[in-house]
Amino acid sequence: MKKFKKMVKYAFVLGFAAVLLSLTGKGQVYAAYPVSINIVDYENENIIVNNNGNTKIYFATENDAARNSWEVMLADVGLTSEIDFSWVSPTVAQTIVIKGEDGTQHRVTLRERARKLEVSISYDKMAGLPKSATIATMVNIMSSAGSGLEPITFDNLEWRKGENGSWRHTSSLTVAQLEKLQIKGADLYFRIMATNDTTLRDGSAGRRISKEVRLKIAKKASPMVVGIDGEDFTADIRYGKEYRATINGLTSNWVQVTDRSTRNVPLALIANDGSTGLTADKSFPAMVIQIRNYATVRAAASKITEIELPAQRILPGPIVEGEAPADADSSDSKIYINYNGSANISITIPSASSDNPYQYCVVKPGDIFDLERVAWYSITRSTAVKVLASRATEGSEIFIRQKEIKSKPATRTTPAVSYELASTYLSHKIAYPSVPVVETKNLTFVKGISDDLTFNIQLNNAGKLPYETEINTIKLGTREIDFSPSYTPVLTDPLNPAVEYSITVTLKKEHLNDLPNSYSRALYINFKNGTVDRTSVRLTIQSPTPATTLTATAAKGTAVGSTSIRVITTVRSGNKLVYTKDATKVEGLHTENVITGTAFTQEADIPVTAGEYITVYEVNATTNKVVRYKCVQITSLFIR
Repeated sequence: MKKFKKMVKYAFVLGFAAVLLSLTGKGQVYAAYPVSINIVDYENENIIVNNNGNTKIYFATENDAARNSWEVMLADVGLTSEIDFSWVSPTVAQTIVIKGEDGTQHRVTLRERARKLEVSISYDKMAGLPKSATIATMVNIMSSAGSGLEPITFDNLEWRKGENGSWRHTSSLTVAQLEKLQIKGADLYFRIMATNDTTLRDGSAGRRISKEVRLKIAKKASPMVVGIDGEDFTADIRYGKEYRATINGLTSNWVQVTDRSTRNVPLALIANDGSTGLTADKSFPAMVIQIRNYATVRAAASKITEIELPAQRILPGPIVEGEAPADADSSDSKIYINYNGSANISITIPSASSDNPYQYCVVKPGDIFDLERVAWYSITRSTAVKVLASRATEGSEIFIRQKEIKSKPATRTTPAVSYELASTYLSHKIAYPSVPVVETKNLTFVKGISDDLTFNIQLNNAGKLPYETEINTIKLGTREIDFSPSYTPVLTDPLNPAVEYSITVTLKKEHLNDLPNSYSRALYINFKNGTVDRTSVRLTIQSPTPATTLTATAAKGTAVGSTSIRVITTVRSGNKLVYTKDATKVEGLHTENVITGTAFTQEADIPVTAGEYITVYEVNATTNKVVRYKCVQITSLFIR
């Protein structure tokens, strides 16, 4: 019993000595406390433990710890030690049990890494972001990590460029950086960053690095070829494209074309400043148009096509009615429209050439000017171009402008040609002047008998000026006929369109008597401005036809101083008998002679004096022209 008490006393002394050694200085032993968890370092895959005086640290999986199968490691020099857990599979959660020399256990559950991570970019959100901003608002993230309250965000990711790039925080992935990557295209890799557990220190407040995913940044599509229709003033911008314009240093916002039926966009819509390109006050200013395929959720915007359009040319004009001067040259900017009666008009543009082409279109009455519908015709010469009245009808409007000029590169022999839109236009309403209307008439001239012949020409209708005011010649075949015009009213200079003018044309009998006989031959009336009438007036020239003889006898009348005449010849239908009493004998009559006379009654008393002549005529009942006649001298034998 005494021996046992001595052993206990000895052990107590040794234990006390050990405590004293731990509290003394150099070469003395410290007392060991339970280890504690400092950090679960998911970034470097270490569990940092506080040594707390332990020289050895034990760790094992949950299963191994249950079997008392421990890994033993010497504590690192210093206050903490690192337990590597890179050997632990990241695909499932795994619990590591840790203890010190005193046996007090701590459990750290290493979380499984995210099973799913998908990263995509919505390129349509890129517009409007400043270049210095991150692409956070463009990125879509789907992950099995995180929760509804604390989802995985852009800030939880890190990225690298290509397979060999270094991992960087997403704060460095800006819009400017993305635009650079789009020049040639690139592969980006993303992963969820590891987060260390520094609070709960049981692994639950941290996160492993996720598996990386690849995101292909496609190369921007090449610039498209965009055509400009400088005659219809449209740009070939269709569905899926967007445009903006810079005018006077101000750049508009991008405008997307979202209508699938769109085939082109009017320049007026692109400029959006009220210009239409039609008139001088609506001319297009110089502008730079930028076009690209707009960004969608899956595709970035394409590279930009840039078109520089110079300011639209303004057609100087003016339009002048009448013929161009004979000495007009390319420096003359006027446009001359001349009416060729009502048959056609002629357009003369002295400055027009193949290098400076013009064009015109005609809009008929009732139609409207529509750039997409009108048909333009080119004028590439300085001489007159005729437009028939069937195309340029009365009341139509004619539009004239300089034609669009396509750009051409310089050659060894020719300079470069810059692109030009069609110019603004000038317009002119077509109002043909009145053409002369010649009275339709059949004239008959009997040589030696007929007097001067006349017919009328109406020069204009009220409201229009006459196209012709002067007759050049009147011809019967190849022979000119002498004539004299008489104007009603007298012509003044200038003419008044409210007044109707006419000419009474007199054909001189002196000249007609010298012309050969003809039958119903048309006169060629040639006016000074070129109008020719070949059908209205027909002329018959003939020698006189002698009137034939009636058979008639004279006898005494029933009253004193009278005589009576009996006509034996039967009067033809349509004719009648008349008589005259003359002091001289009537003879040499022709069928063109007109006799009015006194109505004749068969065997009626006619007062008469001896020696006088009574002539009985058979005349046409309508024209009173002589058909037959009989002249009888009355002697005393035939007077009662």
